[in-house]
Amino acid sequence: MVKRIGLIGASCRAMAASLVRGGFSVVAADMFADFDLSQIGEVRVLRNYPWSGRRWLRECDVDAWCFTGGMENHPRLIERMAADKRLLGCSPRTLRLVRDPFWLAGLAKRHGFDFPKTCRIYDPAYDPMQPEPSDQWLIKPYRSAGGLNIEPVSTLPESAHRFYLQRKLPGVSMSAVVLSTKEGCQVVGVSQLHVGNKYDAPLPYLFAGAVSLCSPSTDMLEPIVRAIHDEAGMIGLWGIDFLMTERPTLLEVNPRWTATMPLHERMREEPLMPCHVQACLQKEVKLSSRFAHWSSGVRIVYALRPFEFTCQTLRDIQAAFSVNEESYLANPSVGDIPMPGTKIEVAHPVCTLYVDGKSEELVAEALRESQSKLEGIIYSEEMSSGDR
Repeated sequence: MVKRIGLIGASCRAMAASLVRGGFSVVAADMFADFDLSQIGEVRVLRNYPWSGRRWLRECDVDAWCFTGGMENHPRLIERMAADKRLLGCSPRTLRLVRDPFWLAGLAKRHGFDFPKTCRIYDPAYDPMQPEPSDQWLIKPYRSAGGLNIEPVSTLPESAHRFYLQRKLPGVSMSAVVLSTKEGCQVVGVSQLHVGNKYDAPLPYLFAGAVSLCSPSTDMLEPIVRAIHDEAGMIGLWGIDFLMTERPTLLEVNPRWTATMPLHERMREEPLMPCHVQACLQKEVKLSSRFAHWSSGVRIVYALRPFEFTCQTLRDIQAAFSVNEESYLANPSVGDIPMPGTKIEVAHPVCTLYVDGKSEELVAEALRESQSKLEGIIYSEEMSSGDR
């Protein structure tokens, strides 16, 4: 029986809360080891993330383990860890397939859906010396998460094996959450992504948040999702990023828990990670197909300048956002709260904000208001400390 689960990833808090709501206990190895994660379960900072993860897992008293953001870029490490203790998630083989943009390009061609033109560095089909084509291409790392290190092409890198080129296309940035089981796959929800400087992210393609759609149409997504599910052998919860114009263009597969999944938990009023566990154990999964008639939003707030997160900052945030023991698990308004004493550098994430509303527009406005409130707390205390 699986009751105690180990979690590893850049940020495990939301996934941990979902599991604890479902009756599991958790042990987490986390890049940040935030305050609210420590209120949910046992947590350890991995100083040499992710390479010290295998030793951590061997020392843990857990029945199984899951991974989240960033770990999908290390299938060899995951393979070794899966040999030590039971993995609840996509296999290393699956990770190698869906994280390969050229495999995805071939999949799109076989199944007749859209995928951007993709080239290897120094491919003769792409000439970086012609400025007009250069403006229409992006350089992307093979190992990335959340839009990190994606940039317009200016010069080509020397380490060609770490990057590839992809055509830049118009469209609205979107994401979908999928649940794969032994019976098939199901689209859980769809969100519009907030990416880049427009939403105060420090990098042009960095994930800043999302707003879930109240009543999404999934008809055009289902053939894409089904093709990935069938050919890659997906299992449990996973997501895709895509551009939406008249039809969706697949951009990326995220074969693990994603940052938009808490939004669909809020809309459905049920935790998703227990469904993931059941699916990975090849058991029957009961997930309602309904979509809520409201929307939820998430916003990651990045630091405008360096500061120290103090005990007073924590108390002010707890008071302003009504943080209590219950809210760590169910429908928090703020999450990923740093430990007091944490020194936060400019452009690093501070906290994650959540709101709900009757429409996508109202949620987007509420996110802006919550961000202003949080920044007021952070920087007003900094100014007061300076005055003293």
